[in-house]
Amino acid sequence: MGCIRETPPQSPSTVTSQLVALLKDSQPEIRRTAALSLGKISEPTAIGSLIQSLSDPDEEVRQWSVWALGTFGDHLTQEGILALIQMLADPSERVKQSASMALGRTAASEEALRVLGEAFNISNTSTQAAIIQALSDFSFPFTYNIFLDASRSPDPFIRQTAVAGLGELGDPRGLTVLRTLLRQDPNIGVRAEAAYRLGKLGSKKEVEALQQSRDTDPTPTVHFWASWALHQIQDNL
Repeated sequence: MGCIRETPPQSPSTVTSQLVALLKDSQPEIRRTAALSLGKISEPTAIGSLIQSLSDPDEEVRQWSVWALGTFGDHLTQEGILALIQMLADPSERVKQSASMALGRTAASEEALRVLGEAFNISNTSTQAAIIQALSDFSFPFTYNIFLDASRSPDPFIRQTAVAGLGELGDPRGLTVLRTLLRQDPNIGVRAEAAYRLGKLGSKKEVEALQQSRDTDPTPTVHFWASWALHQIQDNL
């Protein structure tokens, strides 16, 4: 007696239907919240509506819709994966970065990602950065040539991400590129990344280049990672 009966919780499918309707609300704040909430629920029936929201005029709605699609991970449909690939060319830097991270959480196939090789060559710098960042989460052999091209970019972020991609790919041909960048690249981040990757992948062939960087590089960051890499290689000999 006197107890308050709580309303039974609604099912995920019911809540999803309500949130999908809110993706078309006139207020951008409502649409943003709806996209965010749909990502937290990750009900597959919302995928189609979230794909439609990628064309929303509001930058944050697109960003949260991209994020929400990424939460489906390996369960994201092929249509959703292709939509995320297209968002790497969004005018917004934040949307591009979100699309890159979201794509890395999916099970995108080699066939679906191959288009990014052609896109990289015709894209502006910011889109190239998003493409390289997305590809660095995958280990398909075709990415080697894209990372190689990216390692020559005038943009240091693209070069550093390309180094990370080469490291994750583990192609032995990339070791020569890493040694060259370690010795010659003007950017501290690129040189440090190259030293780290050589420590993860290299053998005694890399010792000379790493010792040279440890002894002559003017920056403590590169000195530290070159020293770390030498210890890693020596421990594995």
